[in-house]
Parts: sequence; structure tokens; C-alpha cells
Amino acid sequence: MLQSFLAIPKIPDLWRRVKYTLMMVAVFRIAAAVPSPFLDLTALKETMSGAFDSRGLLQFVNLFSGGAFERMTVLALGIMPYITASIIIQLLGFVVPSIERMMKEGEAGRRRINDWTRYGTLGICAVQSIGISFWLLHPGGNQPPLTTIPDHPVLFTLFIMLALTTGSTFLMWMGEKISENGIGNGISLIITLGIVASYPMSFALMFEQWRNDQMAFGWIVVIIVVTLATMVLIILIQQGQRKIPIQHAKRMMGRRMVQAQTSYLPLRINTAGVIPVIFSGSILSFPALFFGFFQGDGTGGGMWLWLSNLFSPYSSANVYNLFGGWDPGGAMLIFKSFNMYTFLYAALTIFFCFFYTAITFNPVDVADNLKRSGAFIPGRRPGKPTSDFIDFVLVRITVVGSIFLTAVALTPQVLTASYDIPFMIANVAGGTGLIIVVGVMLDTMRQVESHLVQHRYDGFVRRGRLKGRF
Repeated sequence: MLQSFLAIPKIPDLWRRVKYTLMMVAVFRIAAAVPSPFLDLTALKETMSGAFDSRGLLQFVNLFSGGAFERMTVLALGIMPYITASIIIQLLGFVVPSIERMMKEGEAGRRRINDWTRYGTLGICAVQSIGISFWLLHPGGNQPPLTTIPDHPVLFTLFIMLALTTGSTFLMWMGEKISENGIGNGISLIITLGIVASYPMSFALMFEQWRNDQMAFGWIVVIIVVTLATMVLIILIQQGQRKIPIQHAKRMMGRRMVQAQTSYLPLRINTAGVIPVIFSGSILSFPALFFGFFQGDGTGGGMWLWLSNLFSPYSSANVYNLFGGWDPGGAMLIFKSFNMYTFLYAALTIFFCFFYTAITFNPVDVADNLKRSGAFIPGRRPGKPTSDFIDFVLVRITVVGSIFLTAVALTPQVLTASYDIPFMIANVAGGTGLIIVVGVMLDTMRQVESHLVQHRYDGFVRRGRLKGRF
């Protein structure tokens, strides 16, 4: 592997793409430090401190923006509006026939879908930025507005909307340019860079707490070991496939008779990727945030407080606290994380794994394509028996993938709710961020390797030494 990386500068096209990507990364990190206009940064810092310990939605948004949301820079919304618009358009493609036909029109259809996604991104950015500006003007409680121009709310809202919308649009453009002229998927790389940017602060906080005797050294070892083990498992699951053997019958191609061949149909263990955990986290973040806005409001404050606690990731209404006066500690503390949020999160993640797999992979279409090409699965008749067998295998491996995805995504919550590990530290050992980082890094390395293989292939052709090399 080291030799492969050292060979990158020797390949002009690949080296140019790598340099372009690194330049865009530098621009992204510089832009992430530019604050939004007319903000009272001192008051904002005081308000944001501690806000991310209780509100899952803020943690979720801040994670994908690389901490830009916490500092409320021009990139506070990050690339998530574009991801949201892409997912909406993709889901509509399986419901609306006109959009489905457009997706099958090739390059022309893809360009129109991309245009619709961009317009959708602008709309989502505008709505979200207006909501953020209202919150900055009315942060709640007795706090004053977090702006230097409180007497001009309309002007402040307009500037915040323009700044945040422009920042997300800039990231969208940057991601497309990286995909076109750089290496890897640009949008995925931007998300990954935002997540990785928080890791140095997480490790710094970890060792600071150990130095101040707020965390035992054993926990540092546990977190590092769990992180490495989780990364290995993610790689195995992301790369894991169930290979169904496919037999191709003897057929005529032009004037040649092609002999029977054997190949395989690869079914990924985690077909849905990271989409299920993103959906689940987004949906379950809203109840606690919504109910929290009504805490202490009139006579119903107690009810709103109870509902907010019930749907909180760190709710006191958990299995551990059901046994009054029972405090064994140790490994039994894990039951503190067994609350309503955990059960709903696991159920929604498993549901979305099956749902997203069902809409992106159709066994009936696969069986029809095999039948038309003269291929078949040994021991299965073409048509419905083939589609039923593929569906049977897909369901079984999706069960494994969904359980794995749920376990990794809930790891930070278990560490935080059960053992009081700060979320910023616990997030290193698992969660949505680590799944995305490992997946994107694997994809980028595959693209680099493909360039290297192509370069070596050209060299073998020129020297006429293909035989025995592949």
C-alpha cells in the first residue's frame, strides 16, 4: 500500500486530481471559519455551550457541518440541504412515474434531475436559514437576541438567509467540482472532512479529562480499542457480499458462438448504506426538541417536560431506573441506555434498512433481466422462482446489515447515557460519523487504486507483457 501511495506523484493525471482535491479541502476549511454577518459572537458562544448535550438535532447538524453550526459560520448548514434534496428526489423517483422515466433517460435525464436537486437545495436552505435567524433573534428564556442589530430583525433575517444559503450552495458547487476534476465523490468527501475535523478536538478533550482526573485511563484504552474494532467491522460489512452464482447459456453474438459462462450476482450486506441511520436520527431528534420548546410554559409545563425527557436519548425513564433503589453499577449500567429513544431508533433503523433496500433493489427486475439475457441461477427456474430466491437471500443478509448498522449507530449513545462519557468523545467510537468516514475512505482508495491499475495496464500493453500478469 505504501508503494501505491508513493507512486501517485509519478502519474500526472492522478497527481493533478489529488492536488485539486487538496486545494478544495483547504478552501473548505478556510470558509468554515468565516462567521455569519451581524452576530454577537460572545453571546452566541455562551448560548451554544452545553446546548449540544441535550438536543439530538443540534448534535446531528453540528456533526455534519464540522462544528460550523456551533460557531454559526457561513457554512453552518453544511451540505445536508443538498443531501436532503437528493434523497427526496430519489424517493420520488420510485413513486412518481414521470420522474422515474426521467431517471431512465440517460445523460439528459440525469442533468434535469441534477437541476431539480439544486433548486430543491436552494429552497431547503432558504427555509432552514430563516428558521435559524428567528431562533437567533429569539433564543428563548431571558436571553437577549444574538445579533448586533436587534432593532432591524428583517434586515438581519435577510443577511442570515443570504449568508447560509450562499454557503451551502458554495459547498454544493465545490462537491460537484471535486467529483469532476478531483478524486473521490465530492459531496461525500465534504461530509467526511466535516466529521474528521471534530476528531482532534475529541481526542484533546479525552486527554484533558484524563489529566484532570475526570476520566480513568482505562476508558481511553477502551474507546481506542472499540474505535479500531468498529472500523474493522465497518470495512468487513461494507465490503461484504453474498455472491449468487449465475450460469450463462451458450448463445450467438454476431457471428461467434459464445460458450456457456459462470458469473455471480453480488448482493451487498448493507445495501442501504448510511441512509437509515440518517433518517432515524433526523426523525427522532424533533420530538425532544419540539417538546423542549414548551417546557415551563403555563400549567402544561410538567407534561411537556415529561414528554421531552421520554424522547430524549439520555432519558431517565429507562430500564435501569425502573428498579428503584437498585444500583449495582458496572456492566449493568448499560441498561441506562435502554429507553424509549433507543427502542424507537433501533426499530426505525431496521425499518428503513428494509424500506430503502426494497426501493433500490427490485428482485423481479433482476430476474427478468437474467431471463432476457439467457442467464439463470442453477437449481432455480427463470421468472418468479428466481425472484423469490433472490428476495429470500436479500432479506436474510439485510437482517444482518440492519442489526450491525443499529449497533454501531447506538454505540455513542450507550457510552454517554450509561457511563457519562461526553458525547464528543463517545462519537469517536462509533455512530453515523464513523460509518460515513470509513465508507468514503474506502471508496476514495478504490478510485485511487483504479488509476494505479490503469497506469500499470497501459505500461504492460506498451511492453507486450500482459501474459501472466492478470
